Amino acid sequence: MTPRLITFVFLLVTSLLSSQKKTLTHTDYDLWKNITDVKISEKGKLVVTTIETNTKRGDGYIEIYNTQNKEKFIYPNGYETSISLNENYVVFKKRPSYQLIRKEKRKEVKKEDRTKDMLFVYDVKNNKIYDSIYRVKRYQMPKKQEGWLIVEKFKEVKEKQKRKTEDKQGKKDTLNRDIPMIYKQNYALIYNLKTKQKDTIHQIKDFILPEKGQTFYFSLKNKKEKQKDIGVYAYNLLSAKKTVIDTTKYIYDKLAIDRDGSEFAYLSAADSTALDSLKFELYYYKNEIKQKLVDFSGNNLRENWELSKDKHPFFSDNGNRLYFYSKPKVVYLKDTTMLEDEIPQVDVWNWQDKLIQPEQKSKFEELNKKAFVSYYDTTSKKYIHIQDQTIEDLNLDKTKEHQFILGSVTSPYDTKRSWDYPWTKDYYRIDTYTGNKKLILKNKGLKPILSPDGQFVLHYDMKQKNWFSINLSTNEKTNLTKDLDVAFYDEDDDHPSLPSPYGFGGFDINQEVLIFDKFDVWKISLSGKDKPMNLTQNGRKENITYRTEMLDPEQKTQAAYINKELLITSFDNTSKVSGLYTLKKGELIEKIKPSEFRISSYKKAKEANVFTYRKQNFTTFPDLYVTTNTFKNTNKITHINPHQTHFKWGTAELFTWQTNDGRKLEGIVYKPEDFDPSKKYPLITYFYEKRSDSYRDYHIPSPSASIVNPSYLVSNGYVMFVPDIVYDEGKPGASAYNCIVSGVEALEESGYIDSDNIGIQGQSWGGYQVAYLVTVTNKFKAAMAGAPVSNMTSAYGGIRWKSGLSRAFQYERTQSRLGKNLWDGFDLYIENSPLFGIPKIETPLLIMHNDNDGAVPYYQGIEMFMGMRRLQKPVWLLVYNDEAHNLKKVKNKQDLSIRMMQFFDYYLKGKSAPKWMTSGVPRIQKGKDFGYDLEDTRTSNIISNPNK
Repeated sequence: MTPRLITFVFLLVTSLLSSQKKTLTHTDYDLWKNITDVKISEKGKLVVTTIETNTKRGDGYIEIYNTQNKEKFIYPNGYETSISLNENYVVFKKRPSYQLIRKEKRKEVKKEDRTKDMLFVYDVKNNKIYDSIYRVKRYQMPKKQEGWLIVEKFKEVKEKQKRKTEDKQGKKDTLNRDIPMIYKQNYALIYNLKTKQKDTIHQIKDFILPEKGQTFYFSLKNKKEKQKDIGVYAYNLLSAKKTVIDTTKYIYDKLAIDRDGSEFAYLSAADSTALDSLKFELYYYKNEIKQKLVDFSGNNLRENWELSKDKHPFFSDNGNRLYFYSKPKVVYLKDTTMLEDEIPQVDVWNWQDKLIQPEQKSKFEELNKKAFVSYYDTTSKKYIHIQDQTIEDLNLDKTKEHQFILGSVTSPYDTKRSWDYPWTKDYYRIDTYTGNKKLILKNKGLKPILSPDGQFVLHYDMKQKNWFSINLSTNEKTNLTKDLDVAFYDEDDDHPSLPSPYGFGGFDINQEVLIFDKFDVWKISLSGKDKPMNLTQNGRKENITYRTEMLDPEQKTQAAYINKELLITSFDNTSKVSGLYTLKKGELIEKIKPSEFRISSYKKAKEANVFTYRKQNFTTFPDLYVTTNTFKNTNKITHINPHQTHFKWGTAELFTWQTNDGRKLEGIVYKPEDFDPSKKYPLITYFYEKRSDSYRDYHIPSPSASIVNPSYLVSNGYVMFVPDIVYDEGKPGASAYNCIVSGVEALEESGYIDSDNIGIQGQSWGGYQVAYLVTVTNKFKAAMAGAPVSNMTSAYGGIRWKSGLSRAFQYERTQSRLGKNLWDGFDLYIENSPLFGIPKIETPLLIMHNDNDGAVPYYQGIEMFMGMRRLQKPVWLLVYNDEAHNLKKVKNKQDLSIRMMQFFDYYLKGKSAPKWMTSGVPRIQKGKDFGYDLEDTRTSNIISNPNK
């Protein structure tokens, strides 16, 4: 058989197989599920995975996998899972079915009467459900002790429903007015896992469990909100005895407990005259003795300070410190004789404000509840105030009792945060034994890292581009990397600001520091006395990036190990594949051989070498894998989306080219699975900064929050191109043109791109570049821009409404990369603004810009739309109400996906236009007629540019 005939037969078979598969449609999104949570038991026997429908419009399930006997248990709609300490039980909540939830909403069933979650207990030994509890609001189970849990239940509804029925029938209510309390208020169950015995606590308000121990604490409340709380209590699990701690106060709040349950603290208020001005006291309870630590007058606090009612007290791990919060008393002089409609509503902006008014508004709750940390030493009975108003934030490990901690202050630099970046702080060493503080770092852009023993601080200086340590006892500062001939800052960063470091990899078992250059992992001693060591050695030579993992949630800066061998991941920058190694006697030992996948999401059992991870590529969903023998063997334990095989999919390929100025770049090309190189395909180009490292990523078919979906596009016969972009300072628009257009033109040379049908799409920063590109090139037949900045002169002076920040710093120092302020770089702001190039536009443009966009001001999309409308250029603007920068609501994502693809299908595939494009959607038809219906014939004469 000749090679040409072989190729023909192959293509024929491929085509026949593909023709039997379905094309993805917008109605298929609800089929896809995703892994939303993975838990491993401490000893590694159980892996519990939560799987949910990606759109949330459907039912999910949990999978419980036994790593010892390989048994699997699946239960529908489970979530919020917990594994008991000794691995005998799995507890989880089960939500009602999606269709039942829809049905009850459709029938407008009151929220309190709707079907509630259930709680299930799974018996590991017998591989079955052991017990269940209905109408569950929440539950808690001790982390370090097995045998019991607390379940809060919604109040029962049976009697209420019965009375309603009798009233409708005209019957007199003969029920006893004193109906059981479970029908009046929520209540709690103390549940014994072994015996299923339950004890009931009526009128529950709050409860708190220790990590281990036989005593927990709770508070009770009356049915009516403005009535006094009933009290606060202790409960001993062995004796089932309830002990009254206090019932004399008006309110009990902010319960705190130590690890073993022997110590308890809470806030209480006695005066009920004004709920918004309650004065709280702090109580400490141990050995059945209650002690008032802080009273209404503020004893044991600073002068004219008061206890904060908004912050929870907490104990250190060994219980020797009870931390609590206080703040200066504030007296507001308010004219109480004024009526509400006589009080002016005004925001006073002052040029000397540290935080501009929108940022103060955004942070109102945080600023209003701002309080400062002190602690009570439960052994020495001393009070130590470790934070005052001069220290804004603490770097405090709540579990430890280090002598030294770090505090930070931003206020000296807050004003220039509006235009400068990186944002900087002053850092102080605070002696927790005395409360004394000392400035150790001034005007620094990155947060220092405290060593596990609390003796050193690790810090990267962005100006000096080196890593430093500070001995907190002696204040000696040491440059740890000055003698090394590699860069530890991001050498490829093209922003007009100081580059960030490649990163911190944790502390090793000897408390030495692991840091990264572009490719390798280095070990450096905090004292600086030992010579730094390149642990991975060949990364730079082989173009491989090595990194460490930090997998212990209780020791977040501790590097992960397997049998005392450091765990190291790899990423091949050429092929984009991942691998896994351990470091043994200076050599890398392969654990997972790099192949065609990206591997991520490692988790480790706390007390065993049991690991889970996920691996993916464009055609392979990132299912979950487990290993119990240090990666000698691995098992795939989930198979989430088997239906994918019924749909047309596609392939992903790396693509390289040279820009117009000679730079070599990479990009990703996605092709249909029945791709025929002899055919011509419509092309949609999407981009955002550099994306080529995501070449191995899987893309769940899902309704769009703002961008096109690769899986949907290739299934529907499009080719998609995602080029990397590099930038020159002051020229973001021209840089985008240089990279994107040259990439598209290079791809056209492959012969399979229909050059007459090329579209482009981008969101946010990408949306801006789309808007710019259509002002300088007619390469694209149709373009879609999400949340684009159209006028940099007005955007510069705007606000990011979600954070309340000025937008100026973005243009001068970060993503927009102009590098100058508006007045020094006026010409740059004009030449990079799409608004001023609108007369040159010949490309139809679809814009999405939502009216609650907290990142890019909504008026930017309006300026672009109104300008194109005035000059009679084809333009459409989609404004989703009360929606964010990227869509949050699934109904709106679905709508955008439909409209965006109808737009591209019309221009790039010659399909009929939808009525929303030809006739619009009148306001009176909003929510009634979506305008999705297609016109009977192609209506290019209606919606083409009349000026062309």
